[in-house]
Amino acid sequence: MSYQYFNEGDIMKAKPKHFIPRPEGAGNVGQHPVIILTSPDPNGYVLVAPMSHNHPDGTPTRRASRYGLPVDPVKGESQVNVGHPKVIHQDNLRPNKPHAAMRYQDYLALKTDIFQHVPRQTW
Repeated sequence: MSYQYFNEGDIMKAKPKHFIPRPEGAGNVGQHPVIILTSPDPNGYVLVAPMSHNHPDGTPTRRASRYGLPVDPVKGESQVNVGHPKVIHQDNLRPNKPHAAMRYQDYLALKTDIFQHVPRQTW
């Protein structure tokens, strides 16, 4: 297993087909930004909050700008999934170039919003 260095609050890229469990219809979906929510567990798995302009119906989301994240001038504002975090292996994460990370206060606000939807014990 390779180790990739990243921190909670870092913004990386991942293909939804690598989420566990794999979402329906994720096979042809390209890389999307994800926010790292946890350090890797002993097996290399981390929890992430996906970002997208088109989340599946019923996904609780918040505007990315709420967490200090920039708005794309072409695509418009992204939405952050504040529902149940997604599980992914660290080897399936790709860095943003240049490196991108949330401010700590914004990261804490995101985790607070996620806790309102999903109790920590279910992660």
